[in-house]
Amino acid sequence: MITEPPPAPESMRIRRSALDRMAVSGTAVKLPAFTDITVRISDHGGDVTAPALVGAVVDRLLRPAERPAAGAAVVDGLPMADVADGRRLHRVLFSAVWEQFVTRCDELSSSATPIVKESVTRDGVIPPEQYGSSWSFKALHTDRDAMLFSHLYGPVRGFVGGEFLLVDARALMQARELSFDDAFEWSVEPTPGSKPVLRAEYGDAATREFGINLGAPAPGQVFFVNNTYGAGILHGVTPVIADDPGRMVREYHRCSAR
Repeated sequence: MITEPPPAPESMRIRRSALDRMAVSGTAVKLPAFTDITVRISDHGGDVTAPALVGAVVDRLLRPAERPAAGAAVVDGLPMADVADGRRLHRVLFSAVWEQFVTRCDELSSSATPIVKESVTRDGVIPPEQYGSSWSFKALHTDRDAMLFSHLYGPVRGFVGGEFLLVDARALMQARELSFDDAFEWSVEPTPGSKPVLRAEYGDAATREFGINLGAPAPGQVFFVNNTYGAGILHGVTPVIADDPGRMVREYHRCSAR
């Protein structure tokens, strides 16, 4: 980790400024815990584009200053005939959520042309020149550029760990009266730009007091995170330990937009 990054994208300056502003003591609106963030597709007729389902997901993602929600959602029960079909439906779901999210989120402009990305990451075979490691497991952090992202995991086998973590940086920094420099350092990346990473000394307590361990992702679960500058939602993954190295596979399908 590095304390001060080299000249980098404007998004880094904005991230730093937004996180610094969260350390306001005594004026914070009570922030919700990560409860009631699960939305079940079966409750909406199995349709991943059902307006009520999409609305329920976006309701949980939004974090306006006066009435913030959790900033994350878990969509449960994505119907998956196979991996390819699951990823296709994930893409459809993400598109529907993004379309509504961008019109309801105060930080975003629905008139701007979005940049939507889709990728598949397979741990252990990631080119190190891209991310500095062949593994995607990371400490609690915010992504640099994406405003909204979602992950669908699978296939996964041959390991233990890999539990998905969320922390509310707003709640942490307000309670502890922390500045950006107190709470964060910058990741070291082989490509231009860095991410704000929560300092290791805060990780366990932050998850326990201001976050949640959602456990290892189950088949058909989609994890959505509001990653706008002012949302203050950190995400990470617990260490992964191969208990059957010959069979170990950990893939995830990611959709993101900015």
